[in-house]
Amino acid sequence: MRPTSTSGFYLSRKTVVLCSFLVLVLLVVCTVLAILYGKLVAENTGIFSPTWEPPSTDWETAAPSRQGPWNNSRLPNSLIARNYQLELWPRSLSGLERPSHFFGQVNVTVTCIKETEVILLHSHELHYTGVAIAALHPPAIRCTWLAVENDYLVIELNEKLITGMDYIIQANYSGKLDELLTGLFIINYTEWGVNKTVIASQMEPVYARSVFPCFDEPAMKATFDIRLVHRPQFVALSNMPAIHFSERLEKNGMWKVTTFNTSVKMSTYLVAFVISDYGCVNTTSNGVEIRVWADKEAISKGEAQYAINVLGPILSFFEEYFNVSYPLSKLDVVALPEFEWSAMENWGLLTFRKDTLLHHPNEFIEDMLETSLVIAHELAHQWFGNLVTMHWWNDLWLNEGLARYFEYIGACVVFPSATIENIIFTEELANLRPVAEEERHIRTPEEIGQMFSGVTYNKGANVIAIASRIMTKELLAKGLRSYLKTFSYSNTVTDDMWNHLQMAIDSQDAIKLPASVKSILDTWAKQEGFPLITVNTTSGIITQEERFDKKFENIMLNNSWFIPIYWTKNGSKQPVIWLEEKYKTIPEVKCTTDEEWVLLNINISAFYRVNYDDSNWHRLSLQLNNDPSVIPVINRAQMISDAFHLARFGHVDFEIALDMTVYLAKEKEKLVWRSAMVNLKHIEVMLTATSSYGLYKKFLFDRVVPFYHYQMSLINHDFNNINNDDINISLFVLTIETVCRLNLKDCLDRATSLFSQFMSNPAVNTIPHRLREVIYCGAIKAGTIIEWDFAFSIYQMHTSISDDLDLLSAMACTTDPWMLTRYLHYAIDKSKISEGHAWRVFEHVARYPIGWILAWNFIRANWKLDQTPKTEYIEFESFIWGLIEGLTSNFQVKELELFLNNTAKGHDWSTLLGEINAALQKKLKWMEKNNSKIYNWLSRNIG
Repeated sequence: MRPTSTSGFYLSRKTVVLCSFLVLVLLVVCTVLAILYGKLVAENTGIFSPTWEPPSTDWETAAPSRQGPWNNSRLPNSLIARNYQLELWPRSLSGLERPSHFFGQVNVTVTCIKETEVILLHSHELHYTGVAIAALHPPAIRCTWLAVENDYLVIELNEKLITGMDYIIQANYSGKLDELLTGLFIINYTEWGVNKTVIASQMEPVYARSVFPCFDEPAMKATFDIRLVHRPQFVALSNMPAIHFSERLEKNGMWKVTTFNTSVKMSTYLVAFVISDYGCVNTTSNGVEIRVWADKEAISKGEAQYAINVLGPILSFFEEYFNVSYPLSKLDVVALPEFEWSAMENWGLLTFRKDTLLHHPNEFIEDMLETSLVIAHELAHQWFGNLVTMHWWNDLWLNEGLARYFEYIGACVVFPSATIENIIFTEELANLRPVAEEERHIRTPEEIGQMFSGVTYNKGANVIAIASRIMTKELLAKGLRSYLKTFSYSNTVTDDMWNHLQMAIDSQDAIKLPASVKSILDTWAKQEGFPLITVNTTSGIITQEERFDKKFENIMLNNSWFIPIYWTKNGSKQPVIWLEEKYKTIPEVKCTTDEEWVLLNINISAFYRVNYDDSNWHRLSLQLNNDPSVIPVINRAQMISDAFHLARFGHVDFEIALDMTVYLAKEKEKLVWRSAMVNLKHIEVMLTATSSYGLYKKFLFDRVVPFYHYQMSLINHDFNNINNDDINISLFVLTIETVCRLNLKDCLDRATSLFSQFMSNPAVNTIPHRLREVIYCGAIKAGTIIEWDFAFSIYQMHTSISDDLDLLSAMACTTDPWMLTRYLHYAIDKSKISEGHAWRVFEHVARYPIGWILAWNFIRANWKLDQTPKTEYIEFESFIWGLIEGLTSNFQVKELELFLNNTAKGHDWSTLLGEINAALQKKLKWMEKNNSKIYNWLSRNIG
């Protein structure tokens, strides 16, 4: 029996439960009504009544001297953002038509998860005219101020927010609309000769806070209800489809209000807006409306057609590959006249730099490939980055590394030549930084910005490529699908990725790894640099070093990698070797005859360099000379790259590196020649002012000329046929430049013939755009004053920026000293050479041995920088750095020092001189060690 109440009023257990439930329901209803009331207030009361006068900042107070959460660069964990109601109105303060500012109203619905008396929202250079809190029992605001150091709007309250309760943070504010290409910005462009503007946004990584007050961290995802106010002749775009249009009459005329559907849950850096009077082309893919927007002139010329043709197939491929549908009903893609990045993956509203997205229908295939890669990259982000987002910027590689990896796979849908090997064969991997940093190391906007580097993109993609190789592509896909489905609309860290890849491994028995996915891949993602593998084919010992670049030999990190070694012996595939220790003895690696050789990292399974004992290097060079086809193409390219990099840092002699190039007269593969050209260029720069240079030119001539003729046969000896799949345009241009520089008669004759046709009819230039600089150069080099003067007359017409730059470079190709001297005099005559091009003339002339001394003597004799602007000093510093290639003695550096300190006064040159002197000492040391050896090697190897 239950005891009776002392008050004489008895309540049964059922009655107590029922009453408690009714009280709880009443509280919930009251809370909801309060929030709805707050939203109604937001729409109809004074706090959001837009007067649009210049904002007052009287309410702001100075930052207090006391410490508080505003001193931390990371947001506290007291609030969770649920929804943003945001209106933006770009307009002018002066009454002019061109907007100069934007005005905003925002309601941010948040849930309190930890009691707090302080609300922090990110805010950068925004000016507030009203801030309020709406709730069932709204707390009184004690003060509101800006913590500028950490970009916070600080709202201090008189009482604590209650855990579990929802609140609405309301604000009226304004910001500046400028041309900095971040936040909300305005861009000028011309369309059929008429000046126009477009307004667009770029929020990543931390610019959303400069457009609206927000919780500007990637893990603080919320939904967004967006409304844009603009002139009626413009079209407004945002992440979601427009669902309502209305008009707003104001003293300066009629405005259109575009309201967009509620967004999916997403990070603030993905919010996007575009306001323009662009045109568009459209299509559909699996029910998704796809539109490509651009200025109407470009649309009329068909320049958006390629993009609209490839977007659908790539999007459909990713939907099938990831087994996760694209979650929005539309995808807008906008070509901006200017943009800081190539493109941005805003959910449902991709923004591109115009020259990245749009192409003339007859554009080069290579340019189309680049566009396909960028489109695939941004579409891959719709899953990796938008649907599943890294928790914090230290794991940015989970966005960018995955997108870089899948850009090649996605582009293969429309360009089969976009092979994944292009990722792993890269020269950008020597950077020291880990791809996955510790969270505590990345806190400030500056540190966040540094994460957007080649390391994050390329090294991150390489980590996934390694996973694909050791797991198989099928198991990688299985793990990634699980990862995407598990973490949709949420955030992850690197270990979440490893866990789902491990689940894929554990789901089958065919593939067995020697350790966990985390144990293996952490060594590649979370360590600096990359390893050097050294193989001794006499003892069978394989070792790994933590860094192959000897300039860091004083930095001891004791790193080691879990390395999968795929290898062959005499071209026969061998079982994979796992090297997790510093060294391991593998008897099978031993070579017991002069015919045996081993080759590691077949098809580039991971990013590391390989060094062999001299005997194996020699046997590999013999194999290349006898039958290079036995060795995979990508490994032929990598062997050249490895050998030259190892020689550069003192691990092997340059004779070994050069041995890898002897066979090149037989080589026809573009990938190999790209590697050879890049690495031989370093040798050429060093040898230019030495006795070895003549021999080197003869050696290079004998190797590159057969490749030139092979490429010419692919285009049927007609430069107008270069736009085909068999030609890599940039490599073809480099080949033409090389053989013309080496005075190949066929090249110079072709250049002269094409240039003569141009001279006979200047109104019609039939020389392909990408070849103009090298054709102009070859013709001027082989020609006379007649060709030079014609080129100069065309330059003075300023028909296009690209042609101006091509001609400026080409006019320095003459070998006549008096013409070069006259060219230098033209450079300081503003009536002949545009002021902004003057330093380019000096740099171009100084590239060549004959022009180096002319340019240097001319500068000293004609120095007139009494009141030189800072920008000209910067250009001059660039020119001085160009002179380093021609410096061969300490005496020349002393001359430079005397000139700068005694003649070019008014600037501190000490840092520049120190850097130049250090570079020269390194060059002199290199020549002392290698010049005679290379001379002797070249003497032996020239037929």
